[in-house]
Parts: sequence; C-alpha cells; structure tokens
Amino acid sequence: MALRSNTNIIILITGAVLLFVFTMLGAFRLTHFSNDLSTPEFFITADSADYSPEKALTQIQKYPEKITDGFFNAGFTQYRWWVLITVSPKEKSWLQIANPHINDIRIYEEDEGKWRQNYVSGDYYPYEKRVFDDPDFWYPISPKQQRILMLVDKKGESLNIPLRMIRESALAPYLANRNFFHGIFFGWIILLLMLNAFLWISLKDHIHLFYILYVSFSVCWIIAQWGIGFRFFWPEWTDFTAKARPFFSNVSYIFLLELTARFFTIPNTQALFTRAIRIVQTLLVISSIGLLLIDYASSSTLLRYVFLTSMNIIWIVAAILIILFIAKSYKKQRTLSQFFLAAIGFFAAYVILLLLSQYNLGGQWMFFANVYGAPVGFLGESTILSFGLSQRYNVYKKEKELITQALEKEKREVADKMIQTQEEERNRLARELHDGLGGLLGGIRIGAHHRLKSDPETQNWIGEQIDLAVTDLRNIAHDLMPVQLQEQGLDKILEKTVSRWNGGEGIKIRYSSQLINRYPLRTEAALYRIVLELLHNIKKHAEATEVTIEIWEDEKMKKLTLLVEDNGKGFDMGKEEGIGCKSIRQRVQYMNGKVNLDSSHLGSTVIIDVSLENENR
Repeated sequence: MALRSNTNIIILITGAVLLFVFTMLGAFRLTHFSNDLSTPEFFITADSADYSPEKALTQIQKYPEKITDGFFNAGFTQYRWWVLITVSPKEKSWLQIANPHINDIRIYEEDEGKWRQNYVSGDYYPYEKRVFDDPDFWYPISPKQQRILMLVDKKGESLNIPLRMIRESALAPYLANRNFFHGIFFGWIILLLMLNAFLWISLKDHIHLFYILYVSFSVCWIIAQWGIGFRFFWPEWTDFTAKARPFFSNVSYIFLLELTARFFTIPNTQALFTRAIRIVQTLLVISSIGLLLIDYASSSTLLRYVFLTSMNIIWIVAAILIILFIAKSYKKQRTLSQFFLAAIGFFAAYVILLLLSQYNLGGQWMFFANVYGAPVGFLGESTILSFGLSQRYNVYKKEKELITQALEKEKREVADKMIQTQEEERNRLARELHDGLGGLLGGIRIGAHHRLKSDPETQNWIGEQIDLAVTDLRNIAHDLMPVQLQEQGLDKILEKTVSRWNGGEGIKIRYSSQLINRYPLRTEAALYRIVLELLHNIKKHAEATEVTIEIWEDEKMKKLTLLVEDNGKGFDMGKEEGIGCKSIRQRVQYMNGKVNLDSSHLGSTVIIDVSLENENR
C-alpha cells in the first residue's frame, strides 16, 4: 500500500512538473521573437541625493554598474533609480519597460548637451498618461544613436526593471501573441469556474463556492499583476493600483485557507489547525482593511517596507499552515492529500521565487517568470484542485459506502440475533404445544373414552372433536417451527408442508423446486414463513381451489425466486395491506429482496426475488 501511495505521489508530481514546463514553453514561444527582440545593456545608479539628469549621468560614469542581460532587480528599495541606455536601432523601434507597476517613471533625451524630459507616467498618474495603450511602459526610439536617461521611482516596494527593444514591425504580432496567451488563460479559468459553479448548484456543497472565490480573487491578482486591471477597471483610481496586488493576494489566501479546512473533513481531528486557520484569516482581513484605509502613496518608505514584509510573513505562515494541514490529514485521507499537495506544490515554486525576488534575487530568467510564471503556475494549481474536488467525492463516496456496509452488517447481525431468538421461542412454544397441550388432549381423550362407555354416541363425538383439536395443534406446532428445517433444508420441508396441506385443507397444491444448494437458516426460515403466510391468506380470503408454488435459483444472476399463484377471486390492490402482507414485505426487505404482486378476478400471483450476493452458504 505504501509503495502504491509513493507511486501515486511521483506520478502526480511528474505530471504537474511536465504540465508546468510545457505550458511555460508554449507561453514563451507565443511571446518571444528571437530575431525581433533584444535586451539592451544599461547602467544604473541609486538616486540617493535627488540627482538632476546631469548629476545622475556623472554619477553613473563615475561609478558604473552595468546590466548586461536586460533585467535589473533591486528588491525592496528605499531609493529612486537612474537608468542610462545607449541605443542605435537601424529602424524605428520601441523600448519596453516590462513592469507595469512602476509608481513614477520619467524619461529624458539628450538635446544639444541638455536633457529634456519627454515622458512622464506611472501608477501615480491616470492610465491615459501612458504614451502607448498597453499596461507596460513603451517609449518610441528613432533610428539613430542616442542616449536615454530614465528615473524610476518605487520607493518602499520591490523594484525590477526589465528592458527590451522591439522593432516596430514586430510589435503588433508580439502583442497579438501575448493577448492570445491571455485569452487561453481566461478561457481555461472560465471553464473551471463554470464546472465548479455547476457542481455547487447541483451538489449544494459550499466548498465549490470557496473554490470559485479563491480562483476569482487569484485571477484578480493576476489581472493586477499584468496591469490589465489598471488599464480596464480602475484607470483613474491611482491609489488602488499600488494596493491591488497585495489586497487581492490577501483575499485569495483567505479563501484558500477556507478551502483547505473544508477539503479535509475528518471530524474532531482538525480542531487545532482550524483555529490556527481562523487566526491567520483574521490577520489577513485586518491587513486587507488596513491596506485599503492607509494613504499608500504618501506613506514613508519604512512604513511600506514594514507593512509589505508583514504581509509576506503572514502569507508564508499561511502556506506553512496549509502544508501542516495536509500532513495532518495524510494518514487518514492519503489520496486527497496527494492531490492537494500536488496542487499547492505546483504553485509554490513560483511563489517562493516571487517572494525571494523582492529581496534582490535577479537574473534574465526572472523576466519571463515574473510575467508568465504566476498564470502558468496558477492554471496548474487550480486545475489539479478541481480534479481533487472531484476525487474528493469518490473518496467520501467510498467511505460512505464502507460506513453504510458496516451499519448494514450491524443491523443484519442484530436482526439475525432477533430472528434467532424468535425462532428459538417459536421452537420452544411448538414443543410445549406438541408435548404439553398435545399430551393433555390425548389424556383427555383416553379418560373420556373410559368414562363414557355407557354413552357410545357422546363418546364417539368427543373423540372426533379431540382428534381434530390434536391435528390442528400439531399443524400449528409444525408451522411454528419444523424441527427438521435446519437438518433437511427448505426444499424437503416445503414438500412435507405441501403434502400435509394436500391431505386435509381442501386445496390442491402443486409444488415445483429446482433448488440444489442450501442457504443460511435465516433465509430458509424467512422463505418458509412467507410460503405459510401466503397459504393461510389464500385459504382464508381467496376461496381458491388450486395453488402453484415454484422456487428456483439463478446462479448467473445470483438470485433466488419464489412464485406462489392461485385461482382465487383476487383482492383489491388499492386497499391498505393487511398484517400478513406487511409481514411478508418486511421479511423480503430483510433479505434485500423484491416483491411483485398481481391480482385480478382470475387469481393472484406473488413473485419474490431474493439476492444471494451477500449470502454465505
């Protein structure tokens, strides 16, 4: 079992990694043009003293810090940064600053020895300030050699500056392919949301609602990360632009924690972890409200640093808590734990890299991961979680079936004991009737014979009456419990019962049997009592002259069938059933069988099918 479990984990992890890699490669091929894109070299310096463009240029020339891969990551920074780029494109091109979350960006061009400001934009300005209608910052470059200075402000936050040069002729296809990737992402997400909305409506399980909320707010975070939110949803709300990503991240974590708590539902085993989840959720709610209330743009660098670092710590604690929750549930719900672990692990690698990047982890590989790592990782996570929710029902269905089987077994055992007690009591009563009252009637008959010698007519009459009483008593005793049933089996006892009825009840009974096997005493006793109940009902109510009894076993279908048919006057099937019919139905239900009744003025037919699936012979 352990080997199989480990194999499942390896398969899940391998599948998740392959899905991540192939999706990333697909996104890379869609958005990267090796012949039309280039990463310019540039120099950077911290604006530690509010430099002018001339002073910044002097500082860069004096202490040059060269970036050769087109990607600079300052991590959390307390300064603005100056960037010097020397370009000489052969045709008209565009400079892409592929970070839509710079608060203030100013671009200067050199004009006859002086620096002229040509571009001002950023999250602190309405979206319409951007020269090009795109979340990233784009600046047109004419085909000549020139120097460009940029002043980039993101004090108190994480800063990365990814620069690319792209020829104008390749710009439209580049943006089209990028938008195509966005379409694939949103289409995939909409499909998952529709599926879980359908499951929520049909199954009435609120876990799908929390899945929908988690996915929705995570998508809001990705929309904010891409800058699409600022472009389409809050282009004038500049204060919220800097808050959007941490706010949506907070809210998505709240619902992810709730999803985790509901995904594993082992009663009374998760109390400590559930309380911990509620505490972290409370901290996330408080920090979200605080984030919305503070004047983020005018707050100090230290306050921003402390606030964002605190939220990062809460996110890490939440992630650790989720992992501990999975570990706690692993022994009892291994399959579900594997799905959840694979889903979280799929996204965890990107989250860790993103958090580390805020503390000055850089490199060209971070350029693509920053833009497309989040959506690709989230697609994998949300898809695996969706499959996990489906698997969750299979697991709980199996657990429910096991519990139901255990309850049915317990009920059957209780019913068996009750029936055994009833049969023993019937057996005892039958013996007392046969040996006690039967013997007493025999003694009365002998005594009356001797005392009424002088009155032969009365003697004969009393003798006849006592003989009838003894016969009835013996029949009652035999019906209560044929003592040979356990030894001889149902077939032999039914033959004797039919023979006895044919000898004195005024009804012709035809009996046919194809029974070969023996069955548990509870089944044979129940069928015997059903036959007797039907015969007594026919004798009392049907006014029948002929009865057919057939019993056979279908080994392929694992089914035992009893048929009892008479030529009586029938009965009204619309009327309430009597005690006898209810007793028959209860016995059939106990044997997990089915009863079919059909009645008309030509007679009645009763067919009883008993499943032999759970019968131990």
